[in-house]
Amino acid sequence: MNPVFLGTAAALCWGMLDFLASNTGRRIGPLPVTAAVTLFGLVLISLWLLAFGELPTLLRGDVWWPAVAGIGVALATLFLFTAITSGPISLAVPVAMSYPATSVLLGAFLGSIPSLTQLAFVALILIGALLVAGGESGSAEVEETPGRWRRTITFAILAHLTFVVGVFAGQKSALLFDEIQSVWISRLAGAAIILPLMFARPAPIRPQIPYLPVLAVMGLLDVFAITLLFAAGKSAQPELANVCATASGAITIVLAWIFLHEKIAYLRWIGIAATFFGIAALSALK
Repeated sequence: MNPVFLGTAAALCWGMLDFLASNTGRRIGPLPVTAAVTLFGLVLISLWLLAFGELPTLLRGDVWWPAVAGIGVALATLFLFTAITSGPISLAVPVAMSYPATSVLLGAFLGSIPSLTQLAFVALILIGALLVAGGESGSAEVEETPGRWRRTITFAILAHLTFVVGVFAGQKSALLFDEIQSVWISRLAGAAIILPLMFARPAPIRPQIPYLPVLAVMGLLDVFAITLLFAAGKSAQPELANVCATASGAITIVLAWIFLHEKIAYLRWIGIAATFFGIAALSALK
């Protein structure tokens, strides 16, 4: 399987997910959104396995790989949503979503060393993603207090680290289980972590009901994206899929430009162009 294609398809799903979450998260909060996305994803992938496959056993000794993946991804999603709602997006997103750079370093440490040409295009994609995230203009962020900046950077770093752990464990689990079965186990583990947090901080149910259809779509997009990223674990260079997944930020911005008529700053256009050019070049190399 081509990791560049898998990562790009995951970026498309996550870009649409973040576009939908930009409004929903502000309305009902990051924890309810994370819980709903996790649970809807679990229900949908369970229905898929019951209809077209079989549910995996949880008694295997290596089941901890997808379990760790699920806990990591669920916590990373919660940390990212919290960082975004806490402070400047242009601070939160570059820190959190630069985790593919750490994945490349981890892959090199484990023996999967990209070529110099691949590294050049990986750097181009990451620079483009940073320009997309940091190209936001406006004076609102200047007024942020130091306390909110510290909170934002703390949760962004936590999201970065847990994404690295979650995606790495998920891609390893795809070698041991089928990738869809890996995602199902990971969703069980993610739900086991998120649901107690929901019960500890219960939110009113009535305001969330109108958003259930949107949350169901978000759950579908998320579980499809993570399945693609886990499936990249069967490729020779899964870290390239992680890098290409950073294009989700550019896709979110473009969707906002198309559907919400939001203006895109000059630097962001450069970042979008750099991101997609880098992905196309990596794909050509594969």
